[in-house]
Amino acid sequence: MKKIKLSILLLVLLSINACNDDFLNLQPLDAISEASVWEDLNLIELYVNDRYNELPHGFTQWSGGLRMTGITDESYHMHEARFLDKYTRGGLTSGSLNMYYFNGFWLDAYSAIRNNNIFLENIENFTGEEQRIKQLTAEIRFLRAYFYTELISRYGGIPLITETFELNANFDVPRASFEECVQFIVTELNLAIEDLPNRNDAMELELGRITKGAAIGLKIRALLFDASPLFNTTNDRSKWQPVSDACEQLFALDQYNLSTDYQGLFVNPMDTEVIFFKQFIDQFRFESVDVLSDFYFHFRGGHNINEWRFPNGDGGWISENPRQEFIDQFETLSGNIPVLGYAGTTSNLTPIINPNATDYDPNNPYNNRDPRLGYSVLYDGTEFKGRELEFWDGGKDSRNPDIDNFNNGSRLGYGIRKSLDESWSLASIGGSDQPWIYMRLSEFYLTYAEAQYQLGNLPVAVAYVNRIRARNGVNMPPINAGGNLLEKIKHERKIELAFEGNRWYDARRWRDAGDDFAKDIVGVEPLKNVSTGAKSYRYFYFDGGTAKRSFPENHYLWPIPIEEIQKSNLEQNPGY
Repeated sequence: MKKIKLSILLLVLLSINACNDDFLNLQPLDAISEASVWEDLNLIELYVNDRYNELPHGFTQWSGGLRMTGITDESYHMHEARFLDKYTRGGLTSGSLNMYYFNGFWLDAYSAIRNNNIFLENIENFTGEEQRIKQLTAEIRFLRAYFYTELISRYGGIPLITETFELNANFDVPRASFEECVQFIVTELNLAIEDLPNRNDAMELELGRITKGAAIGLKIRALLFDASPLFNTTNDRSKWQPVSDACEQLFALDQYNLSTDYQGLFVNPMDTEVIFFKQFIDQFRFESVDVLSDFYFHFRGGHNINEWRFPNGDGGWISENPRQEFIDQFETLSGNIPVLGYAGTTSNLTPIINPNATDYDPNNPYNNRDPRLGYSVLYDGTEFKGRELEFWDGGKDSRNPDIDNFNNGSRLGYGIRKSLDESWSLASIGGSDQPWIYMRLSEFYLTYAEAQYQLGNLPVAVAYVNRIRARNGVNMPPINAGGNLLEKIKHERKIELAFEGNRWYDARRWRDAGDDFAKDIVGVEPLKNVSTGAKSYRYFYFDGGTAKRSFPENHYLWPIPIEEIQKSNLEQNPGY
């Protein structure tokens, strides 16, 4: 019976087709064929625009993105501790329990690379609009190079895939060497730089698109990984020369200047210090994948960083709590680190005061400090949204049970202020829309200083660090070439780029993470005498969540997901 019905249906279709030869060639009304995309410039531009959405950013929940402060010595992420302790306690593996949270980036990166390859394979068939096509092609080359740079920073050498696979293709692509990957990235970016616009040319209709400066900045990062101790195991100083040259190429564009508004630049993509950023115009939303209760969030559209980082007294979650040891790294106005360590019992620590920091007052620990502390960190007594923050027990921002939203109070006595839009409130519609800043000029001044140090040009290294310290609104005293200059450069990078996603990359490439990331967490409890208003401070080792930290040698690189090893015979990273 079914065969008869199918035969009748076929006869009907053939008879209709006889009347209309175009019947079987109709285009769907609710979709666009792949072939049509590569025939229409508007559709090509939309395809490229969607590739921007694939870029990870630091305002997501931690997974897969750049918001990695919680696995460094910068902060403790109290709302994701149950996930982060896989890394901070030395428990990272290649298995499924880690795959979507830590190794989800591998999946997303190669998915994005495939979409970039699709563009590059098809764009050659388009004729006309030559200059526009060159620019769009350059943007795609940048995006593909971006994902490869992020992959090598996590895994070392990885498979270089430059073509899409056919259904029956050989998927067993071996890992290229780290040096081969860097050379591929640099070659791709050099091609892109030729056809990308300068910042000043992209400020109006093209605001937010990739520019020459962004491509040069990405090239600098790839070369920096190649020159640094993690991958430059023979300490080949000649590898620092390309880093220096690329920095000078960026500076020669004469498109960027250090900002005079350190706090405001993170909410202002028009600031002349900003080189590359991600803008947000959609409402906050996400897709989630749940594999064995290990969540991996793919955020597209907007973000919700204000609610995540606002103090609980203003309805926020203050999720990322800066660590006291990191706060101690912010110098006094005389240029001295105020606290050198702690002694005493775990619940009542005594700060070891630096005798050279004569302008440090332990009773007023946030006075006379590098202004970047106030720009970057929420702490007790600082002004926020027209009021003083109250982290002391019973204060509006404390964890006292009598306080509204107390369960979201900071566990360490601090929050992250950098990048917050202080005009936000719980009544705001949707999410937040401040940009994520991927690159800004000061990063590359510090990279140039590091390269000059490695090349023996110490006065130049010092000069570029001091440009940052002398900027309006910071005005910290200059450093000199005496003592351990490399440590001074590292320290400046730690403070200047705090909470921007750089610390995890830097401490690993320097091979400092084994010491720095393994230290247990110190917090502070502000104490207030309600009668006199006088305050004191109790310092303690925090024993919750990820406090008992470790950093084994194998954590310098991440494991390739076990599923990838099984289906392609890739060589796994050591220790997994």
